[in-house]
Amino acid sequence: MLYVCYSINDFYAREAGISLLSFLENNPGYEPDEVFFIDYGIFPANKERISSIAAHYGKRVTYLNGKPVTAAVKRQFPHYQPWKGSMAANAKPFIDKIMPDYVERLLYIDADTIVARSVDELQRLEMGDAVVAGTISNTESYSLQLGNYQLYSGNKIYMGSGVLLFDLKNWRRENIYSRMLDVLSKKKHLRLPDQTLINNAIPQRLMKVLPEKFNYVTHYYHPWTEFHFMTDFGIHSPEECREAIDHPVVIHYLTGWIQARPWHKDCVSRRKKEYFHYKALSPWKDAPLCPSIRKMDPPKTLQDKLDRFFFSLFMKPVPYRVAMFLWAQWGQYKDKRNKKPNNGSRYNEGIEEIDNQ
Repeated sequence: MLYVCYSINDFYAREAGISLLSFLENNPGYEPDEVFFIDYGIFPANKERISSIAAHYGKRVTYLNGKPVTAAVKRQFPHYQPWKGSMAANAKPFIDKIMPDYVERLLYIDADTIVARSVDELQRLEMGDAVVAGTISNTESYSLQLGNYQLYSGNKIYMGSGVLLFDLKNWRRENIYSRMLDVLSKKKHLRLPDQTLINNAIPQRLMKVLPEKFNYVTHYYHPWTEFHFMTDFGIHSPEECREAIDHPVVIHYLTGWIQARPWHKDCVSRRKKEYFHYKALSPWKDAPLCPSIRKMDPPKTLQDKLDRFFFSLFMKPVPYRVAMFLWAQWGQYKDKRNKKPNNGSRYNEGIEEIDNQ
């Protein structure tokens, strides 16, 4: 039986509630009578709203306290840092210690998502010996295959952690918890504390790859650019990429991108209408949008402004090869100016990245 889970503090309560609503609306065959929220400080008023959404679909919310688990890890490894001030995301690598024993197949979904279609395919997915399934980053996997950096796991694929399908029976059998601690014992800085840890700890033989439609993140690119970017490194087939673009299951409004989140004004995502549709059905239907990211986090230096300008080329009707060339040239110039080697990846998260911080 497939269970669904979110892990949040109160800051993401609205987005998680809207995501849950979209999940339940598009998955009427969801069998369990409960959904899970790992609670890192959700306010009572928002718990009431989230619970009311589940109740509307005949479900109940079970709130789990993940703090004792991640706090124990933090005490043992003080260098293990929270993500944006909260340990909510850090629960993923240790989720087996938080979930009830009766949960064996668990779909974890980041709060900043909309579930636009049925996930029934994941209920039937044959996991074999795999402990986790997720989508693959084409840029990072390409960089791994080129040998630009390495993971402690030795993997040649790099899995995103925004949507993860856990086989907790396999996870516990393989004692993945100990593998996580082994990586943390190296006492290296982890730029993305959940994703970096998972990819360095779990060997590829215990991972299963999901189609990109289950974690669709490139909707902020201009249509001229998106398909080229998704297929450029040969990691994903053209058919898989086209399916993700045309029929996404989970739309992920990924953090870090300039204007990709529809709860902020001036969002450029071509998939923002899905968010507004489910927001209008939610207890937050009248909640105002947050200010534009550009206003909340304006570039402070000339380099910041140029970084955003070159990145924004992917959002404009600029031919993909031209935008990619200019972005690469800018990156090489910065590396040369800063006297850093350009190893082919702007966001390394393996041994080199860990050791250099």
